[in-house]
Amino acid sequence: MKELFSHDPLTGMTVWFHSDDSDPDKVHLEYEQDAEPVIEFNKAAQREGGYSAQGIKDEMWHYASIPNGVAMKWLIEDGLDIYDDNAWPQIFRKLNDPEYAYLKATTKNHRKQQFKATKAESIIVTGT
Repeated sequence: MKELFSHDPLTGMTVWFHSDDSDPDKVHLEYEQDAEPVIEFNKAAQREGGYSAQGIKDEMWHYASIPNGVAMKWLIEDGLDIYDDNAWPQIFRKLNDPEYAYLKATTKNHRKQQFKATKAESIIVTGT
């Protein structure tokens, strides 16, 4: 049986609850999000070459927007927590992989191996 567990209108993240017919002690949560607005923004930013260049000049490079659904998938499948500074070398490798180019707001690659967030706002994570 599948039923709505929660929906966050701000992020667009919906969580579904599934009971397991074969094992009554097990339940499953399914996460769902429409990431299309984030992906379309990233594509537009990539096409606008000045967007990335101006960000680098202003020392506020908007490198990527990672939808909450993708962040959740990486956490569950790979153990990568986007809020953990230690995970960022692996996250940058993912972001620089052509498979995840749609998450980047630039066509450039980030070469930095270490990442240190000074404030929560310095990691741009969008999910609307």
